[in-house]
Amino acid sequence: MGKRVLIAGRGVSGLGAASALVRDGALFEIRDGAALDVPLEPDWDYVVLSPGIASGHPLVKRARDKKIPVISEIELGWRLNPAPVVAVTGTNGKTTTVGLIDEMLKSRYKTVLCGNVGYSYSRAASVGGYERAVVELSSFQAETIDRFKPHVAVITNISPDHLDRHGDMETYAALKCKIAARQTAGDFLILSADDIPSALLGTLKGGGESLYFSVRGRVNGAYLSDDRFYFYDEYICGLNRLRLPGIHNVKNALAAIAAARLSGVEREAIVEVLSTFCPDRHRCEPVGTVKGVAFYDDSKATNIGAALCGIDCVSGSTALIAGGSDKGCAYDALFERLPEHVACVAAIGETADALLAAAKKTGFDRIQKFKTLEGAVEACYKSGCKNVLLSPAAASFDMFSDYRDRGRAFVRAVEELKADEEKS
Repeated sequence: MGKRVLIAGRGVSGLGAASALVRDGALFEIRDGAALDVPLEPDWDYVVLSPGIASGHPLVKRARDKKIPVISEIELGWRLNPAPVVAVTGTNGKTTTVGLIDEMLKSRYKTVLCGNVGYSYSRAASVGGYERAVVELSSFQAETIDRFKPHVAVITNISPDHLDRHGDMETYAALKCKIAARQTAGDFLILSADDIPSALLGTLKGGGESLYFSVRGRVNGAYLSDDRFYFYDEYICGLNRLRLPGIHNVKNALAAIAAARLSGVEREAIVEVLSTFCPDRHRCEPVGTVKGVAFYDDSKATNIGAALCGIDCVSGSTALIAGGSDKGCAYDALFERLPEHVACVAAIGETADALLAAAKKTGFDRIQKFKTLEGAVEACYKSGCKNVLLSPAAASFDMFSDYRDRGRAFVRAVEELKADEEKS
């Protein structure tokens, strides 16, 4: 009560922090844009940093020089949090995994889904009224967490992403690992045995108990064997009960099964969710068919790993639309792992030239650059492929406000194409 707090950033996190501080009786000010360069007067008790503002921002240095603590909005949420937390981080699969976990836990607890999805964590925590918080944690949010300590933590996978902000893979991976830094005896850390570099996997012990998930057979935790889901030796259900498509979603399901069983959720409730849970919007979402050509919106695939997962979800000859704002990642790995059913690639956005260079380097010559998403959609439709897939492997901020905006623009382009074909 009575604390003086500076909130840096006016997005969902910043406004969520403001809502929480109102309830907590704190005095606060929100700054954004040019106002972040204003001197830190008066002396604040602490600064709440929104995830869109990097920990290397001059404001952060000025605050630390004055010995003013800088915390993330997630950290503020934790300090107000009244209940056990299940938290998920990783390069890909976070949103699907927290969604599965939240639905599974609802069978036993009153839950809130928050963090990098849904409500801001601090807003949810200040309101309270829940028995379990399911928190999605991004690397941006992890930069300035301190005391955050989930009872159950999940790391879905780790592969290169956001290197434009974090600088190198080692720093990025270390931020993901902070999810378990404060765990103690009685807490649990769930790790992918398949998609975390082995050198890193060996260091992720934490203070709690570590267990694993894998699609390659039995591990100490959740695993797939003979097309059946297991948690340790407990049979959960057959793989055919899972509604979500793609091997990446099998992995997401295994992580959710482990988190739910550790939280006391019954097997029957887990099976019900696996059988009914729908994919997230803009994640390999069918958006229409034009004269036999199917269009899929996978705009949420903002890195190479996510794009390859999306590509695996479609069968038959596919024209891929890729590209967007530059996050500092090389695209060689995309073309080295590109499945044979991808017949051609349309490159758009800031990373179009990087895509062309990587394609040339790996010997892939069926690629063309387009100035607009609409132009890419039309060309892919005319390519003769069975599918047109928007799976950008890049962020959206060069041409769109976010991945949702990009997905909506793709849908509009498909609808306009369909209308033109119906007129002809």
